[in-house]
Amino acid sequence: MKLLMLFLMGFMSLLMSCKSPHQVKEQSLRINIRKEPVSLDPRKGNDMIASQLHFMLFEGLVRLGPDMNISPAQAESYEITVDGKTYTFHLGDNFWSDGTPVTAQDFEKAWKALLDPEFPCPDAYLLYAIKNAKRAKKGQAAADAIGIYARGAKTLVVELEAPSPHFLQIVASSVLLPVNSAADRSHPLWATSDKHFVSNGPFKLARWKFNQEITLIKNRTYRRADEVKLERIDVEMIDWEMAVLHLFKTGHFDLIGTPLSLLPSALRQNQEKKGALTSHPVATTKFLAFNTTTFPFSNANIRRAFALSIDRQAIVTHITQLGETPASTVIPPILTAGEVSPLFADANSALAKECLKRGLEELGIRAKDLQPLTFVYCASEINHLMAQELQNRWAATLGVQVNLEQVEFKTLHEKSKRGDYSIALFAWLADYGDPMNILERFEDATSHRNYPKWQNSSYNLLLEQARGAASREDYLAKIQEAERILVDEMPLTCLFHENYSFMLSPRIRGFAVSPIGHIYFDQISVE
Repeated sequence: MKLLMLFLMGFMSLLMSCKSPHQVKEQSLRINIRKEPVSLDPRKGNDMIASQLHFMLFEGLVRLGPDMNISPAQAESYEITVDGKTYTFHLGDNFWSDGTPVTAQDFEKAWKALLDPEFPCPDAYLLYAIKNAKRAKKGQAAADAIGIYARGAKTLVVELEAPSPHFLQIVASSVLLPVNSAADRSHPLWATSDKHFVSNGPFKLARWKFNQEITLIKNRTYRRADEVKLERIDVEMIDWEMAVLHLFKTGHFDLIGTPLSLLPSALRQNQEKKGALTSHPVATTKFLAFNTTTFPFSNANIRRAFALSIDRQAIVTHITQLGETPASTVIPPILTAGEVSPLFADANSALAKECLKRGLEELGIRAKDLQPLTFVYCASEINHLMAQELQNRWAATLGVQVNLEQVEFKTLHEKSKRGDYSIALFAWLADYGDPMNILERFEDATSHRNYPKWQNSSYNLLLEQARGAASREDYLAKIQEAERILVDEMPLTCLFHENYSFMLSPRIRGFAVSPIGHIYFDQISVE
């Protein structure tokens, strides 16, 4: 097996060296992503890889800084009314990569398209703070009734249903990036190739070979083009951790790591090599979802038994090994900006067994009647090691055998939509920098982000009260109450809050990562 791996790595290096050469400029970068982005249209694909590319290609009205601050971007200024319900954004002199002006109408049409009932946007809920947005998405209001209006070419007015303390954080998310309305009208498939692609961010799309590579070049019409140092970014697609690591060591790649590409366990277990990693805390969490619509996880005590039996510290110490925080909360610590109090004890075998006993009594069954159960997860080396640890833990603590099933990313989410699973491994990355973004995913059992298909009226009421809170203190108090309900009911259980870890070429300067995990490529330079 070792000889086979060496042969394959040698072949990979030879393959890369035989590719059509291009002149490597001083300010160029070569990176890897493990799969094709779901879509390069920011309205349609918001997985971790796609949203990273969206921020390289597009820019919104405002942007999120590494310290969670909001600063003007395409909007050079904005105003908020005293009642907190109307936002007026004033656009600067911005241009698309084809040289045409970026207008308020581009933002209006892009955002309203998200709210069309027929438009395939998985994250339209992010706009539901806007007047009539939710009703429009459900087909109960016309597009003209939505509180998004362009007043001339450079003024965008947004009216909210009620004051939203985190609305600017939402505006900074990748989902609310603009789309060139002329290109969207004349070339509806503009986001599927490099032929008609138009963007307004620091880079533009020069070449796209599906499942092979994407080439981005500096967008010279970008408002801050003189501050962007990189002239070119070559993005390759290799979904094999060891091959990617090998190519980084040989100097082929300048940057590898989460979320672009996974790091192999061999690297994590080598302390000397692990010291070469740079880690950044981000609002992302690995978690298990229990299918609450089917036996046996329709029972809260059975869910608690499986959740409380997990040894999260063992997972981060012996498997993931990148300084992750074992999760005794739901909300990632970086979003709370304060000391986190554990909401349950890790690896609580005694309480897990007691919950199992109660659950079995409530269901009128024996432990063996729980079987067979299947744990579904995306195929990767690290995920498989975690799955084996969980399988062993449940067998040892609860006496329940769980079968393992590795699937592709797309298959996992299809199974989730159909409710075709018992337990599944997922990860979330906050779309904007506020705890509400995590908790609001579980308000509606029909939401695609609500993997457990769980709903609770008391929980929903607390979130509504939080949105109408008179102060930040009251807001956070309601958020914490809602989080306690989520932990008590256990429709899901978090394993750990992640860091994003990277290996960087020593020639890279200015590397930074936002709290929601996006690399600021527009700030990178190379020596």
